[in-house]
Amino acid sequence: MNKNIILIGLFCVSVLASCVSARKFEDAQAMIEKLNTENKICKEKTDGLIAKIDELNKQFNELTNARKDLVDDTTNYGIQYRKIMSMNKELNTLYEKVIDQNKALLNNSTNESQKFQSQLAEKSNQLDEKEKTLNELQSTLQKQQTDLDQLKSDLEAKNKKVMELESALTKNDSLMNALKNKVSDALMGFENSGDLKVYTKNGKVYVSLSENLLFKSGSIVVDPKGKDALQKLAEVLNKNTDIKILVEGHTDNVKLAGTGAMKDNWDLSVFRATSVARILMVDGKVDDARITASGRADTEPVALNENADGRGKNRRTEIILQPNLTEINSILENK
Repeated sequence: MNKNIILIGLFCVSVLASCVSARKFEDAQAMIEKLNTENKICKEKTDGLIAKIDELNKQFNELTNARKDLVDDTTNYGIQYRKIMSMNKELNTLYEKVIDQNKALLNNSTNESQKFQSQLAEKSNQLDEKEKTLNELQSTLQKQQTDLDQLKSDLEAKNKKVMELESALTKNDSLMNALKNKVSDALMGFENSGDLKVYTKNGKVYVSLSENLLFKSGSIVVDPKGKDALQKLAEVLNKNTDIKILVEGHTDNVKLAGTGAMKDNWDLSVFRATSVARILMVDGKVDDARITASGRADTEPVALNENADGRGKNRRTEIILQPNLTEINSILENK
């Protein structure tokens, strides 16, 4: 009788121990699933960061703001990384507890132990995946820091280049304004008559001479008064040898009933441009390598051709003084 009571007591203790172990195992499994969910959220955040990096590479104008975002994101990932490391430590502690529980179960039930061993192996694989994810996240953080350093370096280089360009452009504008003033002073009498204008546009100095100042109607021979103006201009040009000179002839839209070599307004505009260029070179002693002559016919009017006044304004010769852009081109070509 006493022997049966003892056996029944041992059986109850065994069943009770098995139930307690199973409940702890379920709690451990729930904890691991929760950590897996949090790991998935971290991965999604990592993908979001990579997308931001791609966007940063395409948006130079927003480079400074994007850089700040990247620093903030990197900081957040550092926080997430430390949080996951803490979770991993907890998992390792839990893993050790599970091993202890597994040893206890082996003493009670061989079949239960084998089942638990299989589950334990699965959890071990999950832990390995977790560690792999942590390593990938750390690698991503390191890459982000490298990219951030590169972006900072690129930004500094571009800012330096912009400052150099601004300085060169300011210098160029100053030189061209000074040249405009010199040309205006040399041609003061002609400018006051209304037949000549000196102005700056797009970083160049324009000297616009009317047909009345240079030519008789339909002629390509420069009048004495026009020669006088060109001679005074040549004196300024010979003192500013870095300036390139473009001579452009312009006409109105009235068709030219030309004969011989001069067939139309295109010919007239070209011949007038070369006549002006020749006076600058021959009479004014301006280096011919600096001069280019071209005709624009009626393609670039400055006024409407519907009345005599507008057509008169369009019949002009423009001498365009272009600065030496070697310094600016050198900055632009230096990548």
